[in-house]
Amino acid sequence: MQLVGFVSAPSRPDHSVVALAEATGLTLAEARMRLAPEPPALLARTGAVEATSLVASLRQTGVAALAIAENVPGDADRLVARAFEFSEGGARFRPRDGAELALPWVEMLGILRGIRISRSESEHTEKTRKFSVGRALATGGLVMSRTASRTVRSTNEAVEQVVLLYSRVGDAVILAESELEFSGLGPRLSPSSTANMVEIARRLREKAPGAFYDERLLRLGRRPLPFVLGGESRVQAQGTVVKRTATAGALDVLAELMRQALVERLLPSSPA
Repeated sequence: MQLVGFVSAPSRPDHSVVALAEATGLTLAEARMRLAPEPPALLARTGAVEATSLVASLRQTGVAALAIAENVPGDADRLVARAFEFSEGGARFRPRDGAELALPWVEMLGILRGIRISRSESEHTEKTRKFSVGRALATGGLVMSRTASRTVRSTNEAVEQVVLLYSRVGDAVILAESELEFSGLGPRLSPSSTANMVEIARRLREKAPGAFYDERLLRLGRRPLPFVLGGESRVQAQGTVVKRTATAGALDVLAELMRQALVERLLPSSPA
Protein backbone atom coordinates (compact mmCIF):
# COMPACT_ATOMS: atom_id res chain seq x y z
CA MET A 1 0.00 0.00 0.00
CA GLN A 2 0.99 3.61 -0.56
CA LEU A 3 0.18 6.91 1.12
CA VAL A 4 -0.81 9.86 -1.05
CA GLY A 5 -0.22 13.33 0.32
CA PHE A 6 0.43 16.90 -0.69
CA VAL A 7 3.11 19.37 0.38
CA SER A 8 1.76 22.78 -0.62
CA ALA A 9 -1.66 24.41 -0.75
CA PRO A 10 -3.67 23.74 -3.94
CA SER A 11 -3.47 26.58 -6.45
CA ARG A 12 -6.98 25.75 -7.77
CA PRO A 13 -8.78 24.32 -4.74
CA ASP A 14 -12.19 23.83 -6.38
CA HIS A 15 -10.70 21.83 -9.25
CA SER A 16 -8.60 19.82 -6.82
CA VAL A 17 -11.64 18.91 -4.71
CA VAL A 18 -13.45 17.58 -7.78
CA ALA A 19 -10.40 15.60 -8.92
CA LEU A 20 -9.94 14.01 -5.48
CA ALA A 21 -13.62 13.14 -5.20
CA GLU A 22 -13.75 11.55 -8.65
CA ALA A 23 -10.57 9.53 -8.09
CA THR A 24 -11.46 8.20 -4.65
CA GLY A 25 -15.26 8.05 -4.58
CA LEU A 26 -15.45 10.61 -1.78
CA THR A 27 -18.20 13.19 -1.66
CA LEU A 28 -17.23 16.76 -2.48
CA ALA A 29 -17.56 17.67 1.20
CA GLU A 30 -15.28 14.80 2.22
CA ALA A 31 -12.73 15.69 -0.45
CA ARG A 32 -12.74 19.32 0.67
CA MET A 33 -12.04 18.22 4.25
CA ARG A 34 -9.12 16.06 3.08
CA LEU A 35 -7.56 19.06 1.32
CA ALA A 36 -8.23 21.50 4.17
CA PRO A 37 -5.34 20.75 6.61
CA GLU A 38 -2.10 22.66 6.48
CA PRO A 39 0.35 20.76 4.25
CA PRO A 40 2.21 18.50 4.36
CA ALA A 41 -0.81 16.28 4.90
CA LEU A 42 -2.18 12.92 3.81
CA LEU A 43 -5.07 12.42 1.41
CA ALA A 44 -5.47 8.67 0.94
CA ARG A 45 -4.09 5.18 1.49
CA THR A 46 -4.36 3.09 -1.68
CA GLY A 47 -2.66 0.52 -3.85
CA ALA A 48 0.26 1.52 -6.06
CA VAL A 49 -1.75 1.77 -9.30
CA GLU A 50 -4.49 3.87 -7.70
CA ALA A 51 -1.89 6.09 -6.02
CA THR A 52 -0.15 6.82 -9.32
CA SER A 53 -3.45 7.72 -10.97
CA LEU A 54 -4.54 9.92 -8.05
CA VAL A 55 -1.25 11.81 -7.99
CA ALA A 56 -1.46 12.46 -11.74
CA SER A 57 -5.05 13.76 -11.46
CA LEU A 58 -4.20 16.06 -8.58
CA ARG A 59 -1.09 17.48 -10.19
CA GLN A 60 -3.15 18.45 -13.21
CA THR A 61 -5.19 20.71 -10.91
CA GLY A 62 -2.15 22.37 -9.34
CA VAL A 63 -1.68 20.19 -6.24
CA ALA A 64 1.90 19.28 -5.29
CA ALA A 65 0.86 15.68 -4.64
CA LEU A 66 3.00 12.58 -4.40
CA ALA A 67 2.89 8.98 -3.21
CA ILE A 68 5.24 7.32 -0.75
CA ALA A 69 5.59 3.77 0.55
CA GLU A 70 3.48 3.03 3.61
CA ASN A 71 6.50 1.74 5.57
CA VAL A 72 8.50 4.95 5.88
CA PRO A 73 12.03 5.22 7.32
CA GLY A 74 12.35 5.72 11.08
CA ASP A 75 15.21 6.19 13.51
CA ALA A 76 16.49 2.68 12.74
CA ASP A 77 17.11 3.83 9.16
CA ARG A 78 18.88 7.08 10.05
CA LEU A 79 22.06 8.03 11.83
CA VAL A 80 20.88 8.98 15.32
CA ALA A 81 23.50 11.53 16.35
CA ARG A 82 25.01 11.51 19.81
CA ALA A 83 27.61 14.21 19.15
CA PHE A 84 28.27 16.71 16.38
CA GLU A 85 30.93 19.10 15.15
CA PHE A 86 30.52 22.04 12.80
CA SER A 87 33.34 23.37 10.63
CA GLU A 88 33.68 25.70 7.68
CA GLY A 89 33.33 22.87 5.18
CA GLY A 90 30.58 20.82 6.77
CA ALA A 91 29.35 18.88 9.77
CA ARG A 92 30.36 15.60 11.39
CA PHE A 93 27.89 13.44 13.28
CA ARG A 94 28.78 10.59 15.64
CA PRO A 95 26.24 7.98 16.79
CA ARG A 96 26.46 6.04 20.05
CA ASP A 97 27.81 3.09 18.10
CA GLY A 98 29.22 2.83 14.62
CA ALA A 99 31.04 5.07 12.18
CA GLU A 100 30.62 8.82 12.11
CA LEU A 101 29.23 10.63 9.09
CA ALA A 102 30.64 13.76 7.46
CA LEU A 103 28.26 15.95 5.44
CA PRO A 104 29.57 18.91 3.44
CA TRP A 105 27.29 21.95 3.70
CA VAL A 106 26.85 22.06 -0.09
CA GLU A 107 25.53 18.47 -0.06
CA MET A 108 22.68 19.17 2.38
CA LEU A 109 19.31 18.88 0.71
CA GLY A 110 16.86 19.56 3.55
CA ILE A 111 16.76 20.66 7.18
CA LEU A 112 13.44 19.94 8.93
CA ARG A 113 12.65 20.97 12.49
CA GLY A 114 9.96 18.94 14.21
CA ILE A 115 8.53 17.76 17.46
CA ARG A 116 7.28 14.38 18.64
CA ILE A 117 5.14 13.69 21.65
CA SER A 118 4.53 10.66 23.84
CA ARG A 119 1.46 10.95 26.04
CA SER A 120 0.09 8.54 28.64
CA GLU A 121 -3.38 8.99 30.14
CA SER A 122 -4.58 6.72 32.94
CA GLU A 123 -8.00 6.44 34.53
CA HIS A 124 -9.24 4.37 37.45
CA THR A 125 -12.10 4.39 39.94
CA GLU A 126 -11.50 4.75 43.66
CA LYS A 127 -14.14 3.68 46.19
CA THR A 128 -14.27 4.95 49.77
CA ARG A 129 -16.67 4.42 52.66
CA LYS A 130 -18.01 7.44 54.50
CA PHE A 131 -20.14 7.77 57.62
CA SER A 132 -23.78 8.47 56.68
CA VAL A 133 -26.13 9.99 59.27
CA GLY A 134 -29.13 9.28 57.05
CA ARG A 135 -28.37 5.58 56.72
CA ALA A 136 -27.61 5.24 60.42
CA LEU A 137 -31.01 6.71 61.36
CA ALA A 138 -32.89 4.79 58.67
CA THR A 139 -31.45 1.43 59.69
CA GLY A 140 -31.39 1.95 63.44
CA GLY A 141 -27.62 1.94 63.45
CA LEU A 142 -27.25 -1.31 61.48
CA VAL A 143 -25.67 0.50 58.51
CA MET A 144 -23.42 3.40 59.42
CA SER A 145 -21.71 4.23 56.13
CA ARG A 146 -22.14 4.56 52.40
CA THR A 147 -19.81 3.84 49.49
CA ALA A 148 -18.61 6.81 47.41
CA SER A 149 -16.89 6.44 44.04
CA ARG A 150 -14.74 8.88 42.11
CA THR A 151 -12.78 8.66 38.88
CA VAL A 152 -9.11 9.58 39.11
CA ARG A 153 -7.31 10.68 35.95
CA SER A 154 -3.66 11.49 35.36
CA THR A 155 -1.65 12.52 32.30
CA ASN A 156 2.05 12.33 31.56
CA GLU A 157 3.52 13.91 28.46
CA ALA A 158 7.03 13.91 27.02
CA VAL A 159 7.86 16.41 24.27
CA GLU A 160 11.03 16.11 22.22
CA GLN A 161 12.42 18.46 19.60
CA VAL A 162 14.19 16.93 16.60
CA VAL A 163 16.10 18.19 13.59
CA LEU A 164 16.12 15.96 10.51
CA LEU A 165 18.89 16.36 7.94
CA TYR A 166 18.85 14.93 4.42
CA SER A 167 21.76 14.97 2.00
CA ARG A 168 21.65 15.07 -1.77
CA VAL A 169 23.16 11.57 -1.92
CA GLY A 170 20.59 9.93 0.35
CA ASP A 171 22.08 10.21 3.84
CA ALA A 172 19.66 10.90 6.70
CA VAL A 173 20.57 12.16 10.19
CA ILE A 174 18.34 12.88 13.16
CA LEU A 175 19.36 15.19 16.00
CA ALA A 176 16.99 14.26 18.83
CA GLU A 177 16.85 16.34 22.01
CA SER A 178 16.92 13.31 24.31
CA GLU A 179 19.88 11.65 22.57
CA LEU A 180 22.16 14.57 21.82
CA GLU A 181 25.23 15.81 23.66
CA PHE A 182 25.38 19.57 23.00
CA SER A 183 29.04 20.42 23.63
CA GLY A 184 29.54 20.91 19.88
CA LEU A 185 27.88 24.30 20.27
CA GLY A 186 30.96 25.60 22.08
CA PRO A 187 30.48 29.07 23.62
CA ARG A 188 26.85 29.15 22.45
CA LEU A 189 25.99 26.21 24.71
CA SER A 190 22.96 26.86 26.94
CA PRO A 191 21.74 25.12 30.12
CA SER A 192 18.42 24.58 28.31
CA SER A 193 18.21 21.69 25.85
CA THR A 194 15.30 23.47 24.14
CA ALA A 195 17.45 26.54 23.55
CA ASN A 196 20.29 24.34 22.33
CA MET A 197 18.03 22.71 19.72
CA VAL A 198 17.01 26.15 18.49
CA GLU A 199 20.67 27.16 18.25
CA ILE A 200 21.56 24.00 16.31
CA ALA A 201 18.80 24.70 13.79
CA ARG A 202 19.93 28.32 13.46
CA ARG A 203 23.54 27.26 12.90
CA LEU A 204 22.59 24.65 10.31
CA ARG A 205 20.44 27.11 8.42
CA GLU A 206 23.26 29.64 8.44
CA LYS A 207 25.92 27.17 7.32
CA ALA A 208 23.83 25.47 4.61
CA PRO A 209 21.88 28.27 2.89
CA GLY A 210 21.31 26.09 -0.16
CA ALA A 211 19.31 23.50 1.80
CA PHE A 212 15.54 23.63 2.10
CA TYR A 213 14.62 24.68 5.65
CA ASP A 214 11.19 24.11 7.20
CA GLU A 215 9.64 24.34 10.68
CA ARG A 216 6.09 23.20 9.99
CA LEU A 217 6.66 19.85 11.69
CA LEU A 218 6.97 21.72 15.00
CA ARG A 219 3.20 22.17 14.71
CA LEU A 220 2.17 19.18 12.63
CA GLY A 221 4.29 16.70 14.59
CA ARG A 222 2.05 17.12 17.60
CA ARG A 223 -0.93 15.19 16.27
CA PRO A 224 -1.67 11.68 14.98
CA LEU A 225 -2.30 11.22 11.26
CA PRO A 226 -5.13 9.49 9.42
CA PHE A 227 -4.13 6.20 7.73
CA VAL A 228 -1.09 5.81 10.04
CA LEU A 229 -1.38 2.89 12.44
CA GLY A 230 0.45 2.37 15.73
CA GLY A 231 0.10 5.88 17.10
CA GLU A 232 -2.41 4.97 19.82
CA SER A 233 -2.95 2.05 22.19
CA ARG A 234 -5.27 1.30 25.09
CA VAL A 235 -4.65 -1.19 27.90
CA GLN A 236 -7.00 -2.15 30.75
CA ALA A 237 -5.77 -4.08 33.79
CA GLN A 238 -6.96 -4.31 37.41
CA GLY A 239 -9.50 -1.54 36.98
CA THR A 240 -7.09 0.93 35.39
CA VAL A 241 -7.34 2.04 31.76
CA VAL A 242 -4.15 3.42 30.21
CA LYS A 243 -4.22 5.18 26.85
CA ARG A 244 -0.89 5.86 25.16
CA THR A 245 -0.42 8.17 22.20
CA ALA A 246 2.81 8.72 20.29
CA THR A 247 3.32 10.99 17.30
CA ALA A 248 6.77 9.73 16.26
CA GLY A 249 5.26 7.62 13.46
CA ALA A 250 3.24 10.55 12.16
CA LEU A 251 6.35 12.75 12.16
CA ASP A 252 8.25 10.10 10.18
CA VAL A 253 5.51 9.99 7.55
CA LEU A 254 5.39 13.77 7.08
CA ALA A 255 9.19 14.00 7.03
CA GLU A 256 9.39 11.32 4.32
CA LEU A 257 6.67 13.10 2.35
CA MET A 258 8.74 16.28 2.41
CA ARG A 259 12.02 14.49 1.66
CA GLN A 260 10.53 12.83 -1.40
CA ALA A 261 9.00 16.16 -2.46
CA LEU A 262 12.48 17.70 -2.35
CA VAL A 263 13.85 14.88 -4.49
CA GLU A 264 11.04 15.42 -7.00
CA ARG A 265 11.56 19.22 -6.87
CA LEU A 266 8.06 19.90 -5.59
CA LEU A 267 9.54 22.11 -2.84
CA PRO A 268 12.06 24.33 -4.63
CA SER A 269 12.57 26.85 -1.83
CA SER A 270 11.87 27.36 1.86
CA PRO A 271 8.46 28.73 2.86
CA ALA A 272 8.37 32.22 4.34
